[in-house]
Amino acid sequence: MPRASVHTLGCRLNQAESALLSDAFRSDGFELVPESEPADLFVINSCSVTRGAEAKCRRLVRYLLKRSPHARVVVTGCYAELDAGVLAGIDGVDLVVGTADKQNVPSLVKKLGAKEGAKIVRRAMGRDRFTLSSTGLFRETRANLKIQDGCDQFCSFCVIPLTRGRARSRELADSLREAESLVARGHREIVVTGVNIGTYRDSGVDFAGLLERLAGLSGLERLRVSSVEPMTIGEEVIDVMAKSDVLCPYLHLCLQSGDDDVLHAMKRPYTAAEYEALFRRFCGKVKNAGVGTDVLVGFPGETDRAFGNTYDLLEALPFYHFHVFSYSEHPRSRSARLAGKVHPETVRARSDAVRALGARKKEAFHKAQIGRVLPVLFETEDVDGRWVGHAPNYARIAVRHEADLANRMANVTVTGATVDEAVGEVGETW
Repeated sequence: MPRASVHTLGCRLNQAESALLSDAFRSDGFELVPESEPADLFVINSCSVTRGAEAKCRRLVRYLLKRSPHARVVVTGCYAELDAGVLAGIDGVDLVVGTADKQNVPSLVKKLGAKEGAKIVRRAMGRDRFTLSSTGLFRETRANLKIQDGCDQFCSFCVIPLTRGRARSRELADSLREAESLVARGHREIVVTGVNIGTYRDSGVDFAGLLERLAGLSGLERLRVSSVEPMTIGEEVIDVMAKSDVLCPYLHLCLQSGDDDVLHAMKRPYTAAEYEALFRRFCGKVKNAGVGTDVLVGFPGETDRAFGNTYDLLEALPFYHFHVFSYSEHPRSRSARLAGKVHPETVRARSDAVRALGARKKEAFHKAQIGRVLPVLFETEDVDGRWVGHAPNYARIAVRHEADLANRMANVTVTGATVDEAVGEVGETW
């Protein structure tokens, strides 16, 4: 039986797509092996969010071929869409597949002949709704469900409209079909993912309607929303989350900057005040909610005053955690043409300051859980022999317990907290 290994670089959406590819390869008779093992076929699902991510992909190709020199190598994903010729020029690459044909990789592999240089498969991306033929094969406790792709927002720092095309939604029936299959495979939590998931529309059903239907599936215990754009979250979504026992009280609500001038230069469709109002409405209606965010530090034109506005907003709101990104210029982004570049040392200092604030926020959030009884879905055992999982609001919880808690739920009384996690005592399990 030939051995295949699927390597994922980048976002949660790539993880969902890699899981779909893994399932398809298994159905085609491949043995799926961990990324650390030799294989006959390597599939790399690439990222192009920064030049650093692209360089990581090239290094990975060379590393895998050094380990398994006779293996076939396929590169797909955003970098493959953006710079197929560069990847095809790497010695040992057999196939470069653009975004429109990512899910056709298994059938394209079957058509490969003798090694004779790389073949490029790349075509225009449509705007029609889509279906996906397989069900994600995940080793992890929670499963990612792709419900949307592409984006019409065209933020000036972003190349996603170039790598993934315009916004389009997955057919409602097919989204529900895969979710049911994931539950049948034993996944107790599903994470809804895409590029701009709040824009979901199909068969007269919007994002709030899709969440209601998914939350109503028999056997699904948790439904979580992944990264979402602020102005796509209406009152209907907040109301659904506030009323549901299945939909987790958590949002990753992308901010990027808390300064209006910078937001305007980024082409973000909201002001800092509008973001804050949405944040407070959500936390006012959804009790003990967790909110994460993305912060892009050092964008061209970010003055000390502009950075101060961002820092002040982050400090004022009860975030759970930040993903902090130092601005990394992509030559194909619109922001590459902007003046006012920020000195790298200044960017580094600002990023460090936001990360330090983020650590304090995370510790405060975990401490706020002390005394609560939280239902925790446990995922893994850490190196210290503790079981680690997450509460519905995404608080990380660690406990000591003799029984195997992998993929089990338990009511945990939280007794303490650190920056990284809350700790507690296990009660009822199921």
